[in-house]
Amino acid sequence: MAGDWHGNTAWALNLIRRLPELLPGEETPLVLQLGDFGVWPGPRGDKYLRKLDRILGDVGGVLGFVDGNHEWFPALEQIPTVAGKGWLRDRIWHLRRGHRWTWHDRTWCALGGAVSLDKAMRTEGLDWWPQEEITPAQVHHVAHDGPVDVLVTHECPAAVLHEFPAPPSWWAAEDLVRNTQHRVRLQTVVDEVRPGWLFHGHLHRGYHRHLPTPREGGLHVHGLDADRAAAGAWLVLNVQTMEVEQIHGAGSVRE
Repeated sequence: MAGDWHGNTAWALNLIRRLPELLPGEETPLVLQLGDFGVWPGPRGDKYLRKLDRILGDVGGVLGFVDGNHEWFPALEQIPTVAGKGWLRDRIWHLRRGHRWTWHDRTWCALGGAVSLDKAMRTEGLDWWPQEEITPAQVHHVAHDGPVDVLVTHECPAAVLHEFPAPPSWWAAEDLVRNTQHRVRLQTVVDEVRPGWLFHGHLHRGYHRHLPTPREGGLHVHGLDADRAAAGAWLVLNVQTMEVEQIHGAGSVRE
């Protein structure tokens, strides 16, 4: 499971090439990427996808990702969807918002999206798109479909408190408000579907937090850091036991 890649080809390929080492014995090793994957306009974006798909083929792996806020949403909307997955390449798919699947009798759900706090420095249609936000309709859809065991997001829900330095002067006040509202929107989903685990990117922080909730065992929240981070940018998860077996920069662990 990996945090934000931002289209960083070298970083992504380095991790993909390590899949046989990190997931020994897996017939089809899987990377689950937590948004800001790197779907982007132009030749550079296309080359990124082609290279990742080729190296995934070399190691026999596949990659699924939730959308972040820095993605080329018009392209994501146009690709064909099969069983809740938007197929970008033979071995790379986008996990659509609200898509559910089952691993080892646990229900997983994907819900990408977040707010670009640097929107004021971006241009709509060039490097920013309004589809970045989870919509009220998507909130209703996921909540209406009932409980899940594992929620995979880009955004961090509002109940997970963090301390941050003062925001840069170029972040607009209205985007800070949008960000707070969006985190509350995701929290509404969490409160409704009551997952036992939530994995997210976006904040560029690697951490684990346990929150008490009405669900027995509470909620385990894992945030992952981004490309170029010295630690905490990926983890190895045993999806049968839900144990984190290895964390980037920390070696083998048991949690």
